[in-house]
Amino acid sequence: MPISLYFRPGLARWRSRVFQRTANRHGRFITMTLRERVRLMHHHDNHSSRITRRRLVPPAATFTLLAATSAMAQQELPEMVVTATRVPIPAEQSGSAITVITGEELEQRQIRVVADALRDVPGVTVSRSGGAGGITQVYLRGAESNQTLVLIDGVEVNNPDGGAFDFNSLLDVAVERIEVLRGPQSVLWGNSAIGGVINIVTRRAEQPVQASARLEGGSFSTWQTSASLGASDDHYDALLSGSWLNTDGWSSGSAWRGNSEDDGLRIGTALFKGSVRPHDNMELSLIDRYTDSRNDFDAFLGGDIRPVVDSDERADNRQNLLRLQGKFSLLGGAWEHLLGVGRYDLDGKTTDAGVETFDGKSHSNQIDYQSNYFFTTPNAEHTLTFLVKDKEDEADSTYFASNSIRNTGVGLHYSLGLSEQLFLTAGFRRDFNDRFDDANTYRLTAAYLWPDIGGRLHASYGTAVKNPTLTELFGYSGDFQGNPDLQPETSRGYDFGWEQALFDQRLRLDLTVFDNRIDNIIIGAGRSVVNLPGESTSRGVELSASANLTADLSATLAYTYTDTEDPQGQELPRRPRNQASLNLNYRAFDNRADFNLAVRYSGSATDLAYDSETFASFPVMLDSFTVVNLAARYRVDDHWQVFGRVDNLFNEQYEEVFGYAGVERGIYVGARYQF
Repeated sequence: MPISLYFRPGLARWRSRVFQRTANRHGRFITMTLRERVRLMHHHDNHSSRITRRRLVPPAATFTLLAATSAMAQQELPEMVVTATRVPIPAEQSGSAITVITGEELEQRQIRVVADALRDVPGVTVSRSGGAGGITQVYLRGAESNQTLVLIDGVEVNNPDGGAFDFNSLLDVAVERIEVLRGPQSVLWGNSAIGGVINIVTRRAEQPVQASARLEGGSFSTWQTSASLGASDDHYDALLSGSWLNTDGWSSGSAWRGNSEDDGLRIGTALFKGSVRPHDNMELSLIDRYTDSRNDFDAFLGGDIRPVVDSDERADNRQNLLRLQGKFSLLGGAWEHLLGVGRYDLDGKTTDAGVETFDGKSHSNQIDYQSNYFFTTPNAEHTLTFLVKDKEDEADSTYFASNSIRNTGVGLHYSLGLSEQLFLTAGFRRDFNDRFDDANTYRLTAAYLWPDIGGRLHASYGTAVKNPTLTELFGYSGDFQGNPDLQPETSRGYDFGWEQALFDQRLRLDLTVFDNRIDNIIIGAGRSVVNLPGESTSRGVELSASANLTADLSATLAYTYTDTEDPQGQELPRRPRNQASLNLNYRAFDNRADFNLAVRYSGSATDLAYDSETFASFPVMLDSFTVVNLAARYRVDDHWQVFGRVDNLFNEQYEEVFGYAGVERGIYVGARYQF
């Protein structure tokens, strides 16, 4: 998106909704000094870039940027990220590997469930247990799904009971961007960030009055509608969004294994996001997101012939995310204070032929404080960040009384930029636990720019920790007993890579090598779990590429090779060695139309089958597969657009989880209105 300047009485506001990194005509990266960044990027919270007021922008800096914009009409500000350091920085300054998916990309590909967007990110594996509404797990760089931390608007949403976040009900409601930070990240983000962090940021209202509505329908009696209404001015913004999805779906258990009963899904989500700004250096924000879902699923029996069979089982779940945050800035924005209070509630039950089989409730309470201090010395820019976070997880269910875990973390992180070419960070964190030994983690990163050749070297090394979950400690049902003697999992890992711009910045390549080692990994053992002595490893290569092939045709490519082993030398389940995706987007009719082609390949992988009597596991093989999706949209005018897509164009039969069907071919059409 080109830089745009919005004028209102007494206010000049830089909008920074979508940034793309470019280089200037001499092949040099566009960079901003720390002082300019602080003043131009007055973001609302740790996870959202926002607009600054004119009085915080020095006239000289404003004039310089406006002049640069005029001289480079086709150029744009650098892509900004916040997850890598918890303050906004250009992505090129991050030593850790990070990928950004914008809301515009979601629209181009017509992605309605966030997990599907993650399939195009290097280092990410997505496994869905069946079709619509099936349990959806995400693995980063071979780590377990509960070793990836997931944030939505600053709130940790990993299951307080089971640890992993289930992406099955996360619709694309008002998503502005998704940042995927890979590698051990406990220094900045605490428990669970062994594989990395997925940070989902939703939109804010940006106009005096704005509204939109979307309706689509198609195969499997699928209907989805979404709408939003918002308003903003200099002193407040408020956006109310919602989405509803209903589908009859297809059989959760694979049809070619003898299953035929359709398993339907309905999801409703409502989101409110607003803030008030009583003073130029003060802001209060409120976020509330509520989701209600119901999905049918098939019974898991085990075995290697027909592990999943048709049944009348159903899961009902309710989730609520709430966050209140205050931000106060001093010294012209050079010293920031952020205090947040959050809560995440889960309430779920399952039934079989109308008879309740499980009922459980869990929640997490989160309090966090962050202080950022920005200062400069000759040829150097410094950021010092102090972090404190207290989090308590609590759960109770049909099978056990209420139990809880509490963790308090204190961290210090330092960023240094030298001569706008070398960028270094170092961080340390101490976590205090009520049930386990206290833990120390640290992290080092470096990025170096070679502007004359358009190259960038990036590297990171860090450690992380993952505490046992309440389910692992105390059990789930009569068939699964917990182990209160479990110890936290710990990891150490590194990555290094080279990014290169070619052909006058039209092509950009990034090759990254990674290695992650996990000790004390928790695995199933019959009807319980244990810490497995020894070291699990995950190593591999990530390749990403983006290209402007012509003025109207663009492409992105991602490839990942992952080699995993547990301490016994066995390959970790559901981690294909080879994965790749290709996205082509073509603009036509004076940019009124978009045509998008997505091709996703997943290589063969092992999974586990279970003996129905003893629960003993044994390996089975998942075949490789390729899925092709098509999408198109046309903007009729400034308000209306029509669109359509085909999922799984060639109706590929595949399983991401043994016994569970992948997505079946479907055709969907719809329209959108906005003002």
